[in-house]
Amino acid sequence: MRLRWRWGWRWHWRWRLRKRKAKSKKQKQSASWTSSIKSLPSDIFLDILKRLPSTSLFSVKSVCQDFYRLTSHPELILHHHHLHKNPFGLIIRISPYSYINEPCYTDQLYLVDSRRGLAEIIQPRMKKKYNPGPMLSCNGLVCLLYYKKKLAPLRQYRACLFNPLTGERKFLLDPGLPRVRESSHNGTIVTSDQYFGFGFDARTEEYKLVRIVKLSYEGGRTYLQAEVFTLGKNGCQISEIDTPFVCLDQSSDVVVGGAIHWLCEDENSTGRSYCKSRKIILSFDLFEEKFHQIPKPNCEVCEFYNVSVLGGCLAITGGFRETCRTHEVHIWLLKEQYGVKEYSWTREFVISQGFMGLYPLFLLSSGEIVMSCDSNALFCYHPEGDCFNKSAELDQSFVAICHACSLVSPFGL
Repeated sequence: MRLRWRWGWRWHWRWRLRKRKAKSKKQKQSASWTSSIKSLPSDIFLDILKRLPSTSLFSVKSVCQDFYRLTSHPELILHHHHLHKNPFGLIIRISPYSYINEPCYTDQLYLVDSRRGLAEIIQPRMKKKYNPGPMLSCNGLVCLLYYKKKLAPLRQYRACLFNPLTGERKFLLDPGLPRVRESSHNGTIVTSDQYFGFGFDARTEEYKLVRIVKLSYEGGRTYLQAEVFTLGKNGCQISEIDTPFVCLDQSSDVVVGGAIHWLCEDENSTGRSYCKSRKIILSFDLFEEKFHQIPKPNCEVCEFYNVSVLGGCLAITGGFRETCRTHEVHIWLLKEQYGVKEYSWTREFVISQGFMGLYPLFLLSSGEIVMSCDSNALFCYHPEGDCFNKSAELDQSFVAICHACSLVSPFGL
């Protein structure tokens, strides 16, 4: 028995010694390979990295600090951003019907693009007291917004910058965005609505998050305020801006010509219905940090549905009802140079058998349009045949946004 124990003990130590030698040999080989790669000139190494797919670059990024710095080089990030700019992808958030009583991480996020297909995203985890809010994407980063569950007139939001490709995430302004400042009006706040805009200013290389708050007081009085959160190398800077008297109905990441765009209702106009005269296009210049109004297409329309980006142009979708039985959906594009005094809209697509919940997502190179409908189906519209192909239909509600993959790191801001 003692002899058997001695031989077992010797065999165990020999096995550990062999394993240690093999590990040491592997480390030496890895160190020699890394040192040989480091000896290459930086321009040659950058040229090698440009030929790798984004998923492989993320693996290279984890090798050592020198590789992390090289893979975070602005030239490499810009190269991969232009590489992935045309083959757009989608980020889909699927929410269970009972999401109000569930923590926000029960929602599932998926990245869909032509290169990787369908891949689940591990999203940032939040506490159970937060619910998922707007999800906005621009220039390779996603801005995820969460709000507290407690029923209060003034909701408190948390914002997180997230790169779905690399998994890097950065929460802003812990413990959250500043609380909404109450106005000097005497009275009790009945309701408050907060809407956001997210965009990237290429001139200053800064991301900007815009918050527009509408406070409703007793007696029907309303008060609007707006703030800009500038996310750059100097951290997060907050500034207040003048707000036009409009009524937004959703957040937006529609960025064209260096400006964020919303389709909203003009509070100064008269009329009770959602008619042509009450809908306006509101834009926010990211460089000047000022709001402007863009004229709509000069046409007879029952209702404008939304604004989006198609083929790099600002697009507006509207429903046209000639008779009681037919319902046409028209898509107009602002093709002329953005920023001129006279805007020229072109009616590019006419969908004879349209739906009221259509939202154009992006334009394919073949001329087809990927659309979402009523938050439960994705369609591909063929303009030549004026027909739809159903791509996916879910029995659960979902939100789909456009996203171009990039290596931009939120920690570099």
